[in-house]
Order: sequence, then structure tokens, then C-alpha cells
Amino acid sequence: MNEGIYRLLTHLEVSELAHLSIGSRFAVEGSMQGAHRSRLKGSSIEFSDYRQYVPGDDVRHVDWRVYGRKERLYIRQYEEESNLRVYLMVDTSKSMAFRYQNMRKYDFAAKLAAALAYVTVQQQDSVGLQLFGTRLQHTLPPRSGKDHLRVVAETLAENEPSEETDMVASFEMLTQKAGRRGLVIIISDLYDEHPDALKNILSRLKQRKHDVVVYQVVDRAELELPFRNVGKFQSLESGSELVSNPNEIRQSYQKAVANFLEGCRTTCNAMNTEYALVQTDQPVVPFVRRHLGRRQRYTGA
Repeated sequence: MNEGIYRLLTHLEVSELAHLSIGSRFAVEGSMQGAHRSRLKGSSIEFSDYRQYVPGDDVRHVDWRVYGRKERLYIRQYEEESNLRVYLMVDTSKSMAFRYQNMRKYDFAAKLAAALAYVTVQQQDSVGLQLFGTRLQHTLPPRSGKDHLRVVAETLAENEPSEETDMVASFEMLTQKAGRRGLVIIISDLYDEHPDALKNILSRLKQRKHDVVVYQVVDRAELELPFRNVGKFQSLESGSELVSNPNEIRQSYQKAVANFLEGCRTTCNAMNTEYALVQTDQPVVPFVRRHLGRRQRYTGA
């Protein structure tokens, strides 16, 4: 019986995630020795800087050559290697329940999050999970290990899209909970009634010194409006209905969607945030492999 990560990914898909890694473009903080550079100052690994000696400092770290030149005591500081904390933020609003011919957007987001969680744990880093709609529905603090990965995967597999969207309120809760800086990965269709929601969220995360990646998940039908007959269209979140002829509105609809997506991309670029648009008819694991491969070239992970 499949359980844990195998509720969302096949054995073959898991094997294809081997040897991938997730890096951060920014300095990270953590307590475990790992593969990421930290700004926490210690006394090991690689020399970083000096600071003036204060009573109580270990005299073994005094640089006596500097003292000989300046007749002042200075302590050598070093950069430590530290584990990365990855915060997975997965949208569980009702709009994520949409599907046309492929899997629901939420099911795709859950598989994507599970793949990223697996890669994180495999590289001995910590992963946390927050499911959000109008609030944080489930919060799993960052931890490492196979048992924690199983809990993350089970939580993703058992959840159902059930709320409207209030990204700003949800991420305000995250910034209060996420004490240490890390990598925040947002997996969402980014639909929100507040036009500046994404900009406000990214601004708050950047103020907390987090690195951020945004995966915008869409169904191809949302891009193309492939329907041919006059029909009733219903909002999954508000329940409002509209009767329309798709053939008459398709061109203006596609333009509006393109403008929305470009606005999301532009906002991320302006906020120094990595952005990727992904469609639900794409295989999840090959997408992850391609994207993390490109990311490694920029982060040095």
C-alpha cells in the first residue's frame, strides 16, 4: 500500500529526483552543519571578517599579527556552513480545485510540493509546510528526516481546496512564524481580489531576508478558453455566475489573462524574486529537474 511520499509520487518519479539540490541565493541561518553558506559567525570553516575584541572572547581567536600592526585586539570571524530552511506555501483556495482535461491545480501543486520536499530532505535540510487560503490552515514547522517527509506528504495528499483567497493575511501569519531566514516557495495560481497582494507579500518576505521562489500554477484551459458553446461560468471561490458565449469573448479574455500573468512575472522580477509559470499538463518531475538544474547554476548549490 502506498503511503507517505508515494501517495503523490511514483517510485520512478522519486528515483528521478536523486542528486538534485535546492540552493538559496541569500545567506541562510540554521543549526545543523550542511551544504549552505550562513552569515552566522563562528570559529570554523572559512575566514570572513574581523571584529574588535571584547572581554569574554576566547583569546585563541585573537589575531596577534593584527595586534602587532595596530596594537589593538581583533577577533577573527568565520562563516559557518548551515542547513537551509525551506518553507513550502501551497495554495488551498477553491480556485485550485479547477481542472479541465488534466489533474486539478491543487493536485499538481501537491505533487510539486512533495517533489521539492523530497529533494530538501534528501540534501539533509529542513522543510516546512503551510497550506493557505484565507488563513494558514495547516502549519508544519521546518524539520528534516524521513518521518517528517512522510507527514508533509500525507498532509498534502489528504487536504482539499476549500477556502477563498486572502494571500496577504496568510503570509502575515507566515512572517510571524518563520523566525529564521530561509527559502520560501510559493505554489499558487496567484488569484487574489487584492491587486497588490503579490507585491505586498514579496515585500514583507524580503524585509525578513528570505529568498523567494514563486511557482504560478495554471490549467491550459484558463489560458486558452477552449469552450465552444454558450454556457454558464461559475467562480469557484465566490460562487458568482456568468452566462457568456466563449467565441465572442475569447480574444479579450486571452489578452486579460496574458496581462495578469505578465503582471505577476513583472512584480516578481521587480522584487528580485524567482518566478516560473507551470501548466498542469506538464509532467511534474521533469519540470522540477529542469528548474532546479537552472537554479543550481545561479546559486552554486
